[in-house]
Amino acid sequence: MKKFSMLMAVVLACTVFASTNALAVEGTLSANKITAGASIGVEGSIDPGQELFVVVCTDKLFSAKDAPGPKEKKRLMEGKKGKNIFGDTAIPPSYYVVTSTPDALATAKISPKGQTEGIFSFPPFKYNVKVNKIKKWDDIDAAVKGMLGPINSDKQWEMLTFAHEKKFGMNTIVKEKPSTGGNARMIMNDYSAQPEQWNEGVSVSLDKATGKFSVTMSPYKNLYPDTVMAVYVNGKKLDTFSIEKSGFFFKTGNVYMNPLIVFGGAFVIGILFVIMGAAGGLFTAAFQITAIGTNGPIGINAGNTIKPTNLFLTLCSPISGLLSYLKEKRFAYPVAIPFAIGIVIGAFFIGPPLSAKYLNLAAFKFYLGIICLVIGIKLYIESLASSIEKKKAMKAIVDKFNAAVKEAKESGKALELGSIEFDKFNPIKFEMRFWGETFVAKPLLMLLGGVVMGIVASSFGVGGGFMFMPFMTTLVGYPMYLAVPIALAGAFSTSIGGIAKYVMMGYQPDWIMAALIAAGAMCGGVVGPKLQKKMPEILLKRLLAGALILTCLKYTGLIWFMR
Repeated sequence: MKKFSMLMAVVLACTVFASTNALAVEGTLSANKITAGASIGVEGSIDPGQELFVVVCTDKLFSAKDAPGPKEKKRLMEGKKGKNIFGDTAIPPSYYVVTSTPDALATAKISPKGQTEGIFSFPPFKYNVKVNKIKKWDDIDAAVKGMLGPINSDKQWEMLTFAHEKKFGMNTIVKEKPSTGGNARMIMNDYSAQPEQWNEGVSVSLDKATGKFSVTMSPYKNLYPDTVMAVYVNGKKLDTFSIEKSGFFFKTGNVYMNPLIVFGGAFVIGILFVIMGAAGGLFTAAFQITAIGTNGPIGINAGNTIKPTNLFLTLCSPISGLLSYLKEKRFAYPVAIPFAIGIVIGAFFIGPPLSAKYLNLAAFKFYLGIICLVIGIKLYIESLASSIEKKKAMKAIVDKFNAAVKEAKESGKALELGSIEFDKFNPIKFEMRFWGETFVAKPLLMLLGGVVMGIVASSFGVGGGFMFMPFMTTLVGYPMYLAVPIALAGAFSTSIGGIAKYVMMGYQPDWIMAALIAAGAMCGGVVGPKLQKKMPEILLKRLLAGALILTCLKYTGLIWFMR
C-alpha cells in the first residue's frame, strides 16, 4: 500500500510539474495573416530568469525525397564525397530563431568565402565576409536544444546548417540569398544590440525579472501565398499564421514581381540584342538572376529554373527571321541540317543532364561571369576604329548581296539562284553553289561543332549565337549572309532540344515569365533597329562592355576583392 501511495504521489507531482511547465509560456501573435515580406509580432511571457527562444518556421517540413528535381534529390539523399547525406531527414524550408542569447546557437565571425568549390576557389576569387556561423549540435547546451521547435536531432540541425550556409542548400531549399554573400538568416537578435545584416528589421525585448517579452521579425519576402508559418516560444508551439500574396507571384520562378517589370526588362534586352547582334540569352540570364531573382520551387536549385525559362526566349526570337530566310530561299540546308542535328544532339542528350548535375546556381553564375567577360572584351574590340572599318567592309558585301537578291527577284531569277547545287554529297567536304557563289560545304565539321556548341549553349540556357557566328565565319569560312540564317536555325535547335530535355528531367520553365520575356525581347527587337540609327554605336558598345565586365566581377566574386 505504501508503495502504491508513493507511486501515486510521484505521478501527481509529474502531472503538476507538466501542467506548470505548460503554463510557463504564454503569448499571442500580432496577426493570423500577413502579407509576404511584412513583419510578424509575438509578445507574452516566459518563466522569469529564462532566456528567450522564439522559432518562426514553415509548418510543413521538407525532406530530400520531396525534392521535385532528380539531381537535387540524389544530391540531398546521397550527399557529395561522403558528406551532407540527409536521407529522409525533414526540416522547415524557412526557419528562424529569434533569441535574447544568439551566442548559444551561433557566433559572428569573419569567414573566407568563394563563389565556387574546387576550381577557382583561390584568391582573388575567394574573399572575406562577416557571417553568423552556426554552432554544431554537440556544442549546443542540452537545455537550449529543447527550445528549437520542430528541430530535435543532430541530423536535422546538420541539414538546417547546410541549407543556410552552403550555396547549394540556400538556392535549393531556403531560397533566401544574403546580400553580403554570407549565410542566410537563421539565428537572429535585436538589431540595436547586434547591428549585423542578418538582424536587420529584428527587435527583441525581454524583461528577465518578469519574463515578459516581445519580438518582431519579417520572414522571407518571397514565401508562397498561403504558406502556413508556425511560432514556437521556448519549445512550445504557440500558434500559426499564413502568408498572403504581395502582388503577382510567379509560381515556378518563386518570386513576387510586377509582370510589367519583366516585360520592360526583356524589351530593353531586345534592343541591346539588336545593337550587339548576339548574346540576348546571356543578358536574359543575368536579368533573371540579378533583377528578377528567379528562385525556383523548393527542392529545385534556382539555376535549373533559370536555364529552361531562358531558353524560351531563344526559342521565339529566331522564328520570324528564320521563316523570312526560308521564304527567300537563303537557307543552305546541306550545312544547316547537320549543324542543327548536332546542336539538338548536344542540347538534348548531353547539355541539360551535365548542367543540372554540375552547374548549380553558384557555379552557373561564376562561369556566366566568365562568358560576360569574354563578350565584354569582344564588344570593346568591336568599338575600335580597325574593327569598325572591317565591319563596314562586311556590311558592304552583305548590302551588295541583298541588292543582288532584290534584282534576282525582280528579274525572275531568284528561284534559280536560290536553289542549291552540288555534284556529289560527301560527309567530309564538297563544293556547293548557292546564290551564284561557290562554297566548300563541310557537313561533318558542322555536325561535330553543333554537338559541342549545343552542349555549352543548353548548359547555360542560352541560344549560342555568340559561338555560332565566330565558328562559321572564322573557322569554317562562310560569309555573313550564309552564316546568319544557319545561326538562327542553331539557336532554335538549342532551344527545342534544351527545353524538351529539361522538362523531361522535371525542370519546368516558368511559362508565364518565359512568355513575358520572349514577348518583351521580340518587341525590343522591332524597336531596336530604329533606335540604333540614332544612337552612337561606339559609345553604346563600350557602355555595354563595361556593364558585362562589372557583371563578371560581381558573379565571380572579384568585386569583393576590389573593395
